[in-house]
Amino acid sequence: MTVPAYTGPNTSIANGVTVLFPYSFRVLEASHLLVTVNGVVRTLNVHYTVSGVGVPGGGNVTFVDPPAANAKVVLYRSMPFTRVINYENLGDLLAQTLNEDQDAPVMMIQQLAASSMQIILDPEGSGELVWDAKGSRIIRVGDATKDTDAVNLQTVLRLLEEVQNGGGTVGVTPKFWPFEGDGEVTDFPLPGADVFDALFYDTALEGTAAAGDYLVSKPGDYQILEGVSGADPVIRFTVAPGDGVRGFTTLRGYARPWIGQTPIYTVAARIISVTGNTTLGGDLHNTLILANSAGPITLTIRANTGGSADWESGEFFSVMQVGAGQVTLVIEGGGGQLNVPAGFEAKTRAQRCIISATNIAPDADAWVAAGDLLRVGSGPDLQCFELIDRTVLLGTDVGTGAGKDSIVLPYGILLDTVANGGIYATLSTAQASGTPLTVDVNRNGTSILATKLTFDSGERSTTTAATPPVLVGGGEILAKGDEITFDVDQVGVAGARGLRVYLVGQRAS
Repeated sequence: MTVPAYTGPNTSIANGVTVLFPYSFRVLEASHLLVTVNGVVRTLNVHYTVSGVGVPGGGNVTFVDPPAANAKVVLYRSMPFTRVINYENLGDLLAQTLNEDQDAPVMMIQQLAASSMQIILDPEGSGELVWDAKGSRIIRVGDATKDTDAVNLQTVLRLLEEVQNGGGTVGVTPKFWPFEGDGEVTDFPLPGADVFDALFYDTALEGTAAAGDYLVSKPGDYQILEGVSGADPVIRFTVAPGDGVRGFTTLRGYARPWIGQTPIYTVAARIISVTGNTTLGGDLHNTLILANSAGPITLTIRANTGGSADWESGEFFSVMQVGAGQVTLVIEGGGGQLNVPAGFEAKTRAQRCIISATNIAPDADAWVAAGDLLRVGSGPDLQCFELIDRTVLLGTDVGTGAGKDSIVLPYGILLDTVANGGIYATLSTAQASGTPLTVDVNRNGTSILATKLTFDSGERSTTTAATPPVLVGGGEILAKGDEITFDVDQVGVAGARGLRVYLVGQRAS
């Protein structure tokens, strides 16, 4: 059988879901395939299985559990340099046996060529023979003495020390942290943060219906604080993000001094304007792109091809939607990864908003987007009306009776489902025993409940009742001007106190 070319391992970036990873070269046995995840060797038939053994075009590696998102999965040919086939006098000479015995040395040579240094003609055209390391280490190189000598680690460290003493700078990779509020917590940890000037952070929170679907925070709304006693640094908001409100903060890529001065950018920023679909190459690093179009446009991030326009790790650009046309970010060819927070898209949300994209893995065309991104979808804002048993004094037990409280609705409301808490009641003190405390809710004097609100003994909420309430048909629609009242139809033993009734739903008018 012919032996196809083998130029090296197949590399993929996992997404946390996929378990099937193809390899494109021939192996004679499943054990001839070396599989690593983030550099850690995985075990055949424990962590993965192999298909396509012997097939010229390769096959697939199927993991038992999907590798973690953004993990680097590498599939190598790793044949042992041995010969196991032995021919006997007057024995059978099968074509398959002979072919594999002839193919094996060729495949071993390919493997060596793909993983070892080679002396080749200089691809830059000098006419000289040069080393081609093929991505492998070059070890035990002596100290450099001439400008054209190879450099070892010791020489590099000495040069870095000279740079450090001279006040040079070093690039820092961007970092990203998501969080979710609960209405009380103001501090959220930032593991690994090493800059404490809020101006270096892009921060955003989900907004409200009045403020828009998405709200970009600015320094002054928050500060960045160093960790104390080994704790992580934190972002501290002046006002605690609301319950369930999601957000994120991104520390932009920057260049920081070696000897502790205030961080500064060392790459001069540029501003350009585009009016239509545009492909963005690595020459646009640290560029603010003004997208001035009346209609939607797409900015395509150029896929790396080994050319001079490739993107490097940590390089970034920003986009401002100047015109009415929404801006969408994509990666060339439909490959790569464009990572965005859950619930958002790599698109601008509205006119004058800004988003940015940073390269986090050039070989895999992997990017992370941040800023004023478009939300995929949002749930409606809910309204809540509260009625209180005003017929009793503080410290008095709840008793039966009609018209315990009333409210005239200032606008219509569509009640949420009973299961989601569209209508419920609470007590500050539960009754100990007896018949269930029963509450009815009326609209303009007519009950909206086919099955009324009940408190089981010892319970302070109707949401835990054995018999849940049921709305009458149309009872979920309350109009502006409707008078809502509630009655206590039944109590058990004395002791229940602090009765409140809640109506929760979407504003309807």
